[in-house]
Amino acid sequence: MYFFRSLSILLLLILYISSDFLCMAQQPHDVPADGYGMVKTNMKVSYDYTNAPVSDHFNARVSYEFLRKQNFTLTANTNYNSLHTDFSVDAFPSGYDPQLIGMNKTHIYGQLGMSGSFRSKLFGRQFMAFGMVSTDWGDGRFQRVSGIAMGLIMLRANRNTQFGIGPLVLLNSTSKVPAFLVFIYRHRFNNVLAVNLYGGMFGLDYTPTDSDLITVGGDIDVRSFYFSPGHSDLPKRCRYTNTNFRPGVKYKRRLAANFYGEVQCGIVLKMSSRVTGVSGTKRYFELPMPTRPFFQIALSYAL
Repeated sequence: MYFFRSLSILLLLILYISSDFLCMAQQPHDVPADGYGMVKTNMKVSYDYTNAPVSDHFNARVSYEFLRKQNFTLTANTNYNSLHTDFSVDAFPSGYDPQLIGMNKTHIYGQLGMSGSFRSKLFGRQFMAFGMVSTDWGDGRFQRVSGIAMGLIMLRANRNTQFGIGPLVLLNSTSKVPAFLVFIYRHRFNNVLAVNLYGGMFGLDYTPTDSDLITVGGDIDVRSFYFSPGHSDLPKRCRYTNTNFRPGVKYKRRLAANFYGEVQCGIVLKMSSRVTGVSGTKRYFELPMPTRPFFQIALSYAL
């Protein structure tokens, strides 16, 4: 579903906005500054494994802020993914074989895009608008264009507490345009303990030193790839999307100046696992996905 796929990008945007307002509120800087648009240059590679039909996910992303004015920024983004799948025939409806329709293999897919942010005042309060346009590539060809437009007004922004709310619109080249409200909430209890709520997610941050951050909470993880099934009951081009909620523990450490390491582990809980058309508006069938543990490592450079 396009909503859940875009939600993973949304979380990055909200983290960016939250971090930006923390700086405006003279909040101490937490360990890593990674994610699209948070710094001038960001590079991150990650690998995670789970014992399931969708496993061995490698991701590499780069963002570069090529324009910065007092209240406006533009950032170029690229994202590369490699994902291995090994579905059982028994998991599919009668008449479908994952090997024959091209689902069981290592899939390469990615995005190229651009994001922009704008800061101002609205009704005497801090306001930020954010937009992203992305082109999807997979199965050896261009697939589609999608985008996000978001506004956020900070109802409270001081040293210890930040709370903001605003509209978000998901734009897709071929599907409907859903819109809804999103919010962020962050409260720092003291110099080492803080709570974050963003887009419905929860995280409790413990910062024992300037170089270490431990987070207990959960995130939404979305994996998707494109394939050409060659099946009479399916479109010429399809997309598989696996959306999961992942409660667990994450540990981040500053390894050197501008260089960070991250380890995360927890449990994967299925939210959806479906085959749709490229636009995601029509679902053809849902696939089972077991609850299982996962492990992820990442390295990033942010300047």
